Amino acid sequence: MLKQIYSKTMTTVCNICGKEKQTDLSNITVKKNADFNEWDNLIIECDCGSAEVFNLNIPENDTDEPFMTGDLPLDEEIQRFYVRILQRIVREDFKRGK
Repeated sequence: MLKQIYSKTMTTVCNICGKEKQTDLSNITVKKNADFNEWDNLIIECDCGSAEVFNLNIPENDTDEPFMTGDLPLDEEIQRFYVRILQRIVREDFKRGK
């Protein structure tokens, strides 16, 4: 689970062991997979052997999603908020200014 992003440092909490991990995002760039016309996932591995996979293909703005406020559980809305920030930090198109 993505707990926070602050100053290009992401904090995740492992869903298996509960350990927090900080990841520096400064040197991470996610590229678009031309074969599928989608962005590669960002995978963060925990010391316990599990991995958190972040799908960077959700709409870039919450207004792009076809749901009304309250249709998603609050935890999911919070995660999508953080993933949108993550997209802007690591996706190649945002790094080079689209």
